[in-house]
Order: sequence, then C-alpha cells, then structure tokens
Amino acid sequence: MKDTHSQKINGVCFVSPSKETNFSNFNSLDRIAAKWVALTPYAFSRAKEPFVKFNYEHSWWGEQSEGAIVMIKQAKADSLKIMLKPHVWVVGEGWCGQFDLKTKKEWNEWEKDYARYILTYAKIAEKYNVEVLCIGTEYKIAATKREHFWRGLIKAIRKVYNGKITYAANWDNYANIKFWDELDFIGVDAYFPLSQTKNANIKELNQNWKKVIKELQGFSQLQHKKIVFTEFGYKSIHFSAWNQWEIENIKRDQSVNTIAQENAYGALFQNVWNQPWFDGGFLWKWYSDDNKSGGLKNSDYTPQHKPVEKLIKEYYQP
Repeated sequence: MKDTHSQKINGVCFVSPSKETNFSNFNSLDRIAAKWVALTPYAFSRAKEPFVKFNYEHSWWGEQSEGAIVMIKQAKADSLKIMLKPHVWVVGEGWCGQFDLKTKKEWNEWEKDYARYILTYAKIAEKYNVEVLCIGTEYKIAATKREHFWRGLIKAIRKVYNGKITYAANWDNYANIKFWDELDFIGVDAYFPLSQTKNANIKELNQNWKKVIKELQGFSQLQHKKIVFTEFGYKSIHFSAWNQWEIENIKRDQSVNTIAQENAYGALFQNVWNQPWFDGGFLWKWYSDDNKSGGLKNSDYTPQHKPVEKLIKEYYQP
C-alpha cells in the first residue's frame, strides 16, 4: 500500500525547451500529481580538456541562465518545488563519468571553471528561493579523485545559498563518494540493472530489488542520511529494466512495450517508495511540449500519455 502519512519528493526531470516559445507552464504535471520539478541548466566540456563553458550562445534557451530563471519563476507560480540540477555534457562523448585530467594544473583550471558555473546557479537558487541545489551529476572520477575540491565547493555554496544541497551519484558509484557528510541528503541516479528479460514481470523485478534495497538501506544508515533518486525511470521498450546505458545500442528488438515500462515502475514503487530511508525522487523525463510528447507509439523514457501515468499518480498524490 502507498504510504499516505508522509509526502515524499514526487518530481520530474523537466527537459529544457529549445526556445522560449516552446514553454508556457507546468500544468501537464497535474496528471501525475507531481509537485517537484528538476531543472537542468547545462554546461559543456571536452574530454581531457580543463574547461567548463556555460551560458553558451548556441545552447537551448532553457539550458541557459535566462531560461532557467523564467522556468523557476513559472514553477513557483504553479506552486511547484524545485531542484536546480546543473549538468555538464562532454562534447563528443556525452557522459561525464569518465572525465579525467592528467595534471594538477589542469585540474585547478577545471575546478575554477566548474566552481564559477555552480556558484552562478547557487546564487540564482538563493535569489529565487529554490528548495534544492544539486552540485554535480555522475562525475565518477572527478568526484572521487578530487574530494578536497568538492568539500571546498560545498563550503563556498553554503555562504551564498541557504537551501538544501545534494549531489547526483551514478547508481554504481554512490558508495565511493566521500563528501556525503557535507550534504543534506544522498542523491542517486537510480538506473540499476534489474533484469535481462525482454518483458520482465513484477515477481522477477521484486526479487532483484532485494539486494539493491539492502545495499541502499545499509548505506543510508551508515551516512545517517536519507536517499533521494535524483533520476529514475524506464523506457517503454523491450528490456526496459536492463542496462539503461546500453539499451539504445543493442541489436535486440526495440519495439515499443508499455507493459515493460509499467512493470519496471511498479516494482520500483512497490519495493522502494515506502522505505523509511527513501525520500522520493525525480522521474526521467518530462517534456515541455506535452501535446507532442510520449504516447502509445513512443519508446522514450517519458511516461507522458502512456498507461504508466496512472500508476505514477497513485504514488505521487498525497
């Protein structure tokens, strides 16, 4: 049964619109009773190069400060709570998890750029009363190799921002992050591989969640902090609960499968949502142009206009 006594973070990762004209409000979130939204102003790096560039003129409107501020104001007008989640895209590779540099000088240059990026959004978050700031996403190497930098960055953020602070660790790396003690809760991008089955059923998925839950619970107790899934979600496709980072590249049948998506979401909600150490999360992902997004022929992550919306609302509503 759904826990009706405490309201957890019931959010979505909102896809930044490319143009201001593609954005009006967040009213479509009412269908799933979401009351939180994660907004992502992107920055860009290149592999093995010590720079972070943000507010890039060729970026999408919603990925720049101007667009982020407009969306923050609108989210507040729509009575939503906000996590501001700056995220770096590595040009030519995408994922920043393997980003690495060779020399101390290069790391110092990168850290100066990265701190400027995050502190810019920390000040915006403070000015517009954003509830949560996520200071980084899935930096498997940089977040473990440069612990001293992150601790210093957190201290600098706390001087200009009074909301809650977290970090979004990759599902296989959260236990390697050493600065959770400086943060308000543990953020996990929860793409745990749960089944290699084409159309995994709830029974199989429930069984495979047991080990994951045991590890998450133990880590939460060790750190004396709750866990939030800063990202979670499943494509409406065969093998939906398999390795998320490989699904788009496999040669297996990639037919639309809304049942597999429902089963994957259902198992997550049944096994994780009511855990006392778990404080909610942000599903991946929700598009601003609701009328043209999702649907029964769509295999993307978004639950928009798919059967799983009903299930999400059952757990998201108070």
